[in-house]
Amino acid sequence: MTKKSFRKIWFISLLSTSIPILAGALRAEVEDLVEEEKQALPEVPAGMIEALGHEEFKKRHAGQRDLLVWGKKDLKGSITSLYRVYREAEDPEIRLRSREVLKALVILKQPLPGQGYLGIQMDTARWKDEEGMLHPAVLITDVRKGTAADLATLRADDLITGVDQVLFDDLAPTRRLADYIRSKNPGDKIILKVRRGKEHLELTASLRRRPTALDEINQWGVLPVLPQETEMDEDYFQEWLKKQKKKERKAPKE
Repeated sequence: MTKKSFRKIWFISLLSTSIPILAGALRAEVEDLVEEEKQALPEVPAGMIEALGHEEFKKRHAGQRDLLVWGKKDLKGSITSLYRVYREAEDPEIRLRSREVLKALVILKQPLPGQGYLGIQMDTARWKDEEGMLHPAVLITDVRKGTAADLATLRADDLITGVDQVLFDDLAPTRRLADYIRSKNPGDKIILKVRRGKEHLELTASLRRRPTALDEINQWGVLPVLPQETEMDEDYFQEWLKKQKKKERKAPKE
């Protein structure tokens, strides 16, 4: 046997003994990490889970509300823990209500992708300051129900005089506001400077996703029917659930 052949045999023999050892060590390390992650996850309070299936509607509703408050304290961990509760629940009421809380937490943690959307119809206007000077503004002519604008308590006839550090000029305040909002991401917060009668307000709005239907204006210039915010949330949550199920199928079985 030549020295070269001997070295090859020795190297192959070394690999055959080393690889199983390394693989075993790696497997043990992964198992330890998984176990640590499980231990670090917050445990869903048993009382809240039981309340979701209570025979009294008020108790079920209160349990769902309390569970949402609990989940907001640690979005990442609570989502993982609550997903397990949802998947394992046998009581249909617990499964339904845990799903609604889970969806709300998922939307909070992972805002819908796309451009920012406030949810108002607007027109150009002017407002007069104490010295009689006129300034450009955006007049809100309508507020779409359930949108960021609605949740921020904006109203029809409110005047938006600025947003964050942006002040409007005389050219096109509506275009300036629209472009600024679309430059933001869903979930971003903006501060709107608002005049409501004699009041000067600063209202914070958490932007949602701009509906793609807004860009599909027909040949007569009529706006299409827009999807409800709840429909967009449900579509996103369905996609999220599909991803979780794929992860479950790929995960090694214990």
